[in-house]
Amino acid sequence: MKKVFISLTSFIILIFLVSCTGLNVQPDIVTTMFTHYDLASHIAGDKLTVNLLVPLGQDIHSFEATSVDMVHIENARLFLYTSNEIDTWISNPDDIGGKDTIVVNMSEAVKHDDEVSIISDEHTHSEDIHYWVDPLAALDMLDYILDFIIQIDPYNETYYIANKDAYYDEIMTTHLSILSYFDEFNHQNKTIYFAGHNAMSPFGNRYGLTIESLFSEFKPDDVLTSNERITFSNEVQSSGTHYLFIEALEQPVAALAIQETLTNQGYNLSLLELHSYHNLSQEDWDNHVTYVDLMNRNFEHIKTALGE
Repeated sequence: MKKVFISLTSFIILIFLVSCTGLNVQPDIVTTMFTHYDLASHIAGDKLTVNLLVPLGQDIHSFEATSVDMVHIENARLFLYTSNEIDTWISNPDDIGGKDTIVVNMSEAVKHDDEVSIISDEHTHSEDIHYWVDPLAALDMLDYILDFIIQIDPYNETYYIANKDAYYDEIMTTHLSILSYFDEFNHQNKTIYFAGHNAMSPFGNRYGLTIESLFSEFKPDDVLTSNERITFSNEVQSSGTHYLFIEALEQPVAALAIQETLTNQGYNLSLLELHSYHNLSQEDWDNHVTYVDLMNRNFEHIKTALGE
């Protein structure tokens, strides 16, 4: 009787924890990052459930899975994780998930040959740990995810292919719009300045955009020393830019300090977000923001900074 009581109590606690996460009890697909969640959701439509493992607003680099998360992965039919370098909490990909869970390392969706790889339809990708920020890599990821979704649910193959094709066209249209902008406007200086860890280099490489990291030795929410504040403020002012890009989901303490210093000197500096697509804020989640929405948001901010 005591064993039955303990088992029942454990079950109730597990159900409570699951309800607190906002996840379904048994999702079909579990992903570790928003980009993969978004792509999988567009393909799956209303046929399969897709859950994002990392809590909203949290950086994927610092995520550690809980016991409840592990239960969801074990019950999932398909588990998409970002990479071994980023999801370091996965000690052995061969041991995660249930006996029927297909475990997929999404970094393998983008193949590399030395520094550049050529995909079947002439896509090329610079090798970078943040591979998903290149929209052409996202297109290859769509095809990659589609194959696995069809594998777990072949009955709805035609439906999934149609959904994939529709989102593929949407991403490609946005990509071509950005590409046309950079081709049409021959900027003498295609450089923007970024306060923080630059995860957007594959995006910049795709469009010939230089993204200069103002500092990389510490986090954006660190407090600058007086000397650092002066040094970085002088660097911004000497560049002639009036726009400084900041990371999404981080408190831009250092950037705000630079902005305040320059404002006191009569130099106007505006802060613009450059989103790296790895996760969403609660507000963006509630507004059903997609990968394409974030592409367009970044594009508008970049155009502002470049003065067009």
